[in-house]
Amino acid sequence: MLRLFTILLFSTFYFDTSAQSIASDSDLLNLIESFSKTSAVTGREAEASAYLESLFTAGTFKKDKLGNLTLTLGSGAPKRLFVAPLDEPGYVVSNILDTGYLRITPVGYGHLGTMYHQFLEGNEVKINTEKGTRYGVAVVPSSHFDGLRVDPVRSRGVYQWQETFVDAGMASVKEAADRWIRLVDPVTANKKPQIINSEYLSAPAAASKSAAMALATVAKTLMQTNFTGTVVIAFTTLELINGKGIENVVNRLGPFDQVVRFNRFLQQESGDTKQLLTDKKLPFVSQNTRLVKSVVAFRHPSTGSPVWPKDGYYEVGLPSEYTNTPVEMVDVKSVQLLIQSWLNAIESKSWSIAIPTPASVEKKADSFTTFSKEEPLLAKLVSLYGVSSAEKPVRDYILSAMPSWAKPEVDAKGNIVLSFGKGQQHIAFVAHMDEVGYQVDSIGADGILLLKTKGGFFNSVWEGHAALVHTVTRDIPAAFEPRTKYLTATTQMNSDLAPSVFAGFSSRQEAMAAGVVEDETTVTMPKRMIRLSENKATARGFDDRVGCASLLLTLQNIKPDELPFKVTFVWSVEEEGGLVGATYAAQNLQDVRIAYAIDTFVSSDDPIDPQLYAYCPLGSGAVIRVLESINFIGREHLNYLQNLAKKNGIKTQFGMTAGGTDGQAFLKYDIPSVPLSWPGRYSHSPIEIMDFRDMGELIKLIRAIMMDKTKKYE
Repeated sequence: MLRLFTILLFSTFYFDTSAQSIASDSDLLNLIESFSKTSAVTGREAEASAYLESLFTAGTFKKDKLGNLTLTLGSGAPKRLFVAPLDEPGYVVSNILDTGYLRITPVGYGHLGTMYHQFLEGNEVKINTEKGTRYGVAVVPSSHFDGLRVDPVRSRGVYQWQETFVDAGMASVKEAADRWIRLVDPVTANKKPQIINSEYLSAPAAASKSAAMALATVAKTLMQTNFTGTVVIAFTTLELINGKGIENVVNRLGPFDQVVRFNRFLQQESGDTKQLLTDKKLPFVSQNTRLVKSVVAFRHPSTGSPVWPKDGYYEVGLPSEYTNTPVEMVDVKSVQLLIQSWLNAIESKSWSIAIPTPASVEKKADSFTTFSKEEPLLAKLVSLYGVSSAEKPVRDYILSAMPSWAKPEVDAKGNIVLSFGKGQQHIAFVAHMDEVGYQVDSIGADGILLLKTKGGFFNSVWEGHAALVHTVTRDIPAAFEPRTKYLTATTQMNSDLAPSVFAGFSSRQEAMAAGVVEDETTVTMPKRMIRLSENKATARGFDDRVGCASLLLTLQNIKPDELPFKVTFVWSVEEEGGLVGATYAAQNLQDVRIAYAIDTFVSSDDPIDPQLYAYCPLGSGAVIRVLESINFIGREHLNYLQNLAKKNGIKTQFGMTAGGTDGQAFLKYDIPSVPLSWPGRYSHSPIEIMDFRDMGELIKLIRAIMMDKTKKYE
């Protein structure tokens, strides 16, 4: 994708500057980016509507009973209507299960392409309740279990919306009620718009969001300019469910001599994106237009369509790449042209463009009273990016967070090694700093980045989502390209090994000049930790930032010289890349009597796995990983840990799971590996979920092991 327009010369797109003034690209992109974070499921457009009203003085717009916003400017003839829709495709909560999971159903139409619903799987969602925003995740099977499934994910057909469960961190209907989540509350993706190369806006429904802000700019401009005739500016609702919003506006405020309506379904698969799409030749725009047909007909209500003027009805659209995906991408130059086209429909002159100042869309975070130490530390660790072999940001922060008495070392591989205590026997605890992600494998002649995976996961949950390219000096906003035939795909997994990435580069040389290095530069997606409830949170990278945080918190308020053991904490590198860091560390720690790997217990505590294996529920305590794919601990270790936990009032579970840990590297030196964990859902995905209560029990268990004066290791 995006191969054609990236090589177009800017000179192919121009305005007649003698008659027009161009708005600032950056100001316009910032406005659209801000608005793109709002949700407006058709019939529930209140959030987008409130945002738009906030751009103007209170009372500027009139709101009718259907939620349309209208503004009448000027007087007399001719009477014109400029209109853009507020709504977008989305879902509603259709069932709340006894287990607290939510089911969803699409609303209206506009969910185009066979993969439209698949882009939801494995990613965050936003629920707009009567009492504010709540967050959840669209459940995804853990990649660790795919070899155990009768019907592996890798062999399935394209994902359908009927498969969706939303996990909002709740365990009952009552918890949902307490969080004010109700049936038919609207649900959308938790949007992560990106400005790419100061030229493109990438976001869900980017074209219609851009059109709304283009029309807001037209309104602002007209409010400070004299012109002939009357202009009605309308932001309409309900387009994707019954079309009654615009019909109501026309019936109440018409008839009109001219209507220029933005039609989101004027779309093209490829070509110059610095254009305006139209359904017919426009008398007020003579260049940079392309005639296309609407891919979806305007939904005529059963009572009839609006009465359009006989010769003055025009539809306009914005070309986009990756249309109908979460990374739908619009060129700012086409948005500029849309603004000029609406203004030119009044008069071809030099307009003084007035772009509204973006409003704040940051919502007040839910107030939680628990885990005041754990939350900020874990949130900070999660916010850092550290794909295998690129853990430096994580390592630097961990080093800065050590207590003053600690004297850590960084070994030749990049592991952090901290030894303390004065006992005769030596024990070790190992957590890994890296996370799964991608590395740039090669750079195409067109500037597209071709990737290879670092760690095991499903590419499908990254495809078609926002990306970040991590160079040495900065993070570059980008997009994971959807597969070429994403609109007609029939299989869940792409035939390619990994998605490619567009970061705004037009050539290999441009990408390299920006700092992209093959076999070195890593690529992930934007992330932050979100508290779902009092106890649960979601983020990409809990594996193994929870382990890293647990070791740091264990160090607080201890007296190293009073420990009965010599203890070594290792924060390792490249665990996901093959236990590289732990293998090196183990060579230098051969006097260790036992290695406790601190890592995720990949749990089947979710609504889609059969719970034949790995069932350790979240909130039920720390987990002793007795059996995993590459290790089976002895009964004596299990018995010891269970007795120790009971003696100290620590909640623990034990079980089997898939995968392995850094402890494997110690086995060849006759050092037992006993992994200790917290149960986690949806491992190696963007939506891992943990429970702070389990993390607390894990920390208590680590402390109890370190301080057990009765224990003698064989």
